[in-house]
Amino acid sequence: MKIGVTGTPGTGKSTISKHLKGKVVDLKQYLEEENLGEINENGEIEVDLDELRENPPGEPEDRDLILEGHLAHFLDLDYCIVLRCRPDILRERLEERDYSERKIEENIESEKLDIILTQAVANQEKVCEVDTTNKSVEETVSEVRKAVENREGNYGIVDWSEFI
Repeated sequence: MKIGVTGTPGTGKSTISKHLKGKVVDLKQYLEEENLGEINENGEIEVDLDELRENPPGEPEDRDLILEGHLAHFLDLDYCIVLRCRPDILRERLEERDYSERKIEENIESEKLDIILTQAVANQEKVCEVDTTNKSVEETVSEVRKAVENREGNYGIVDWSEFI
């Protein structure tokens, strides 16, 4: 099964993916290794999504493949997990990573407006949204595992409109 773990930077994708059963592919690392995408004037990788779809990570024999990254929802998946985080907490997490103020604002705006969730729902058949804000890693992993096992589709539960 191919599972995508996606979400705005800082929502917990890497941390949660490491605790799931299967081979984890960090999409950012994969893009760099495969020279997919171009670095723009801000030093960020811009990815041609068609090129990524034509050159997906993993091998045909991979049984449990976890594709982790904020572009995972654009790939062909069996199941998609969208991790969410309350904007004020997300700001703290991104500041700890020394993101620029511009990049922090872009990511918070994306989270407030459900950008990744909207894209995931448009591109995937099965989507589950998980709010990581006040949950431990163990609680979040448990919720994600249960959702994957039951193939639950559950989204539209997170509302950050109070932050807009």
